[in-house]
Amino acid sequence: MLIWKRFEAEVHILRTTIVTSLILCVVEFLTIILASPMAKPDLVLHFLPKDIREAAKDHPEPPKRKQMAAHILLGVFLLVFLGGMLFLGIDGLKRGYGFGKLTLRFISMLYIIKIFDILVQDQWLVMTSGFFQRIFPETKDCAGWHNRRFNNKNQLVRIIVYPFLCMLTAALFVWIGG
Repeated sequence: MLIWKRFEAEVHILRTTIVTSLILCVVEFLTIILASPMAKPDLVLHFLPKDIREAAKDHPEPPKRKQMAAHILLGVFLLVFLGGMLFLGIDGLKRGYGFGKLTLRFISMLYIIKIFDILVQDQWLVMTSGFFQRIFPETKDCAGWHNRRFNNKNQLVRIIVYPFLCMLTAALFVWIGG
């Protein structure tokens, strides 16, 4: 019976991490969808393949009020992301997590978000949906829209760096909260 209760507790904790991560994914996705048409083109194009950046370099900027709205949305996303990290960290400390379990929790969160980023944002939103082609119609014939490997190097760097950032974050939580 004790083993079953322990198992139920671990499943609940894992569920909390997964649900929090998925909420952050949805908020990030909505931020991209809502802010991209209003943001300065340089901000949006920075994340797209090089030939697309080049083709859209002269794209007109939206009005300043729209750019401000985009920046506000980005600020809200950053606050929500920080809130998700704080929630998982504080919840972990309340449950008696040490450095190792907090690190694993943060790694789980960031890798769930990274998988979502690669599959939904890069491969579907950028490469398949045509969303950014509607924002930047001058790029519709660019080869970059068909290069599904355009962001592999950046993604790999993040995947390698994340565990170290998670260890640092866990150490800060243990140091401050413990």
